Amino acid sequence: MTGTILKEVKVIRPTIGVSAEKKLRVAAYCRVSTDSADQINSFMTQVKYYNDYIRISESMILVDIYADEGITGTSVKKRDEFQRMLKDSKNGKIDRIFVKSVSRFARNSLECIENIRLLKSYGTTVLFENDAIDTEKMNSEMILYIKSAFAQSEALAGSKRVSTAFRMKMETGNFITCTAPFGYRLENNMLILIPEEADIVKRIFQEFSAGKGCGKIASDFNNDPEMVNKPWTKEGVRYMLSNEKYIGDSLLQKTYTPAVLPLRNIRNNGEIDQYYVQNSHDAIISREVFEGAQRLLQKKKDKLITRCPPKKYGFSNHIFCGACGWCYKRHMQKGIAYWVCSQNGTAGKRCGTHNLTEESIIRTFMAMYNRLRQNEKEIVDDTLSQLTFLKSKVTSKNSDISEIDGELVALGEQNSMYIRLREKDIMDDISYMEQTAELQKRIAELRSRRLKILNEDDDECCIETLRKLKQQLSDLPAALFLYDHSIFKSLIRSVKVGTDDVLTFEFICGLKLRECVKWN
Repeated sequence: MTGTILKEVKVIRPTIGVSAEKKLRVAAYCRVSTDSADQINSFMTQVKYYNDYIRISESMILVDIYADEGITGTSVKKRDEFQRMLKDSKNGKIDRIFVKSVSRFARNSLECIENIRLLKSYGTTVLFENDAIDTEKMNSEMILYIKSAFAQSEALAGSKRVSTAFRMKMETGNFITCTAPFGYRLENNMLILIPEEADIVKRIFQEFSAGKGCGKIASDFNNDPEMVNKPWTKEGVRYMLSNEKYIGDSLLQKTYTPAVLPLRNIRNNGEIDQYYVQNSHDAIISREVFEGAQRLLQKKKDKLITRCPPKKYGFSNHIFCGACGWCYKRHMQKGIAYWVCSQNGTAGKRCGTHNLTEESIIRTFMAMYNRLRQNEKEIVDDTLSQLTFLKSKVTSKNSDISEIDGELVALGEQNSMYIRLREKDIMDDISYMEQTAELQKRIAELRSRRLKILNEDDDECCIETLRKLKQQLSDLPAALFLYDHSIFKSLIRSVKVGTDDVLTFEFICGLKLRECVKWN
């Protein structure tokens, strides 16, 4: 008979008390007024509100307040602070976001739902205070969709009202242009001739009709020390030659804003009505000269269309001029492939960078690659360590941000006090302006310093990409003896050509390495 085995159960007591719960990391998002004075007051008010609100709660800690100033709510792509908030959520810095209303968050219902889902995937919930919507407790997205749809409808209706008002003025010929083309000035809602500029417009049409190209005209103007409106470009001259304003007419509604989100102005290619107003202002050139220029422009355009489309080569859209930023293009001369700055020769411009043979670019890349592999530990591993170290420093700088926020709140209260004193006629306008000018200057300095500290927080994605580069290099040959373009494309985002005959290779991960050009 087998003896009974006594089981011994050992209880492992908790080392952390139940009451010591982790504090909820919260943030706030707002879009403030486009008016410069209101921006300061609105931002300061919301900083104070959320600081006071969170200070009385023992379970929350304020991460940051994200405020986009005077930016449209119909698209989140143009809102830098919104994008920074998404990045911080992705990096696990935010547990909860406070927003006053759905319309402050987004007026595009699709983007609203997509970003709520994205934040939820990062473990971040959103509370819309005025709408009483909490994504943490919400079982259905229907309520949020309806609220955002109302906000979207309001944005579209506002855009439609403005477009309709403009269109009605165009139909009656009473629409006033917002800007004056070269040769005119806008005065009392009328285009008034500027004699000196009008003479230049006449010269452009005369020289073009005589056979001079747009690029040559721009080049001559740029080389003329007495010429105004520099720098002149080939595209600018071509646009002037096709502008009906110079014969005293106005083509209205060349662009329009479709009733779809995001709201943006696009060229009208026949989608909606246009309005042509004859003799809307004084002409600079005759109709005969203008029509002759249009025929010549069309002839040049037809000739260009008949040419073969440009071929794409291995280095296309990868090599850029370090002097002007233009892209390099391929050029064949005596059977040798050269890469040259595409701005050279345009409107008489010349860059300080040299033309490169394709062979020299290949040789330089191979030299850079082999040097990278030989010093991989120092270049890649050390860079990775430095980025990791910089990221760890952010936590130590949280106290700096808190001090800045505290001073911003104090300055905001002081600014509000001056406003109240002026409203009660206790402080005159001159004294008010003197006092608030210094305040606003200090507030701008603090916000700039605050943003600089935040920007020093390296993105975790960059570190992860660098780790992927290290893994990628391990799968590539230890040295290159024959050029392989697939390796170049897998590693390099762009190559910048310097005036000192040095190529700067920017890797996809953001790492940059310089290498002297290896001439043939």
